[in-house]
Amino acid sequence: MLQITGQVVNVFTLDAGKDKEGKEFAERYKVQLMGNVALPNGGAKFDLMDLTVESLSDWEGLADKTVSIDVGAFAPEKGSIVYFVRRGAKPRQVNQSVA
Repeated sequence: MLQITGQVVNVFTLDAGKDKEGKEFAERYKVQLMGNVALPNGGAKFDLMDLTVESLSDWEGLADKTVSIDVGAFAPEKGSIVYFVRRGAKPRQVNQSVA
């Protein structure tokens, strides 16, 4: 199990629509987390991550708060990692800064 910890920057809904092939897709709920990513040289950088979530109700009131969430990851191609929120995972507020 992997966990991502970051500050909740934004919570929003992407409207339903059609993709390039004309295939319809449902609305999606998104959360943006700002996290601190370790670099190979020992430094760190901030990284904004967009995550698709099942519902926004679990995220209400968490704007500007630091949270942890269980995620999974896969690599669809070399040099690329895609993270996803595990089904049923709920954000947990933590008492630490991402700085």
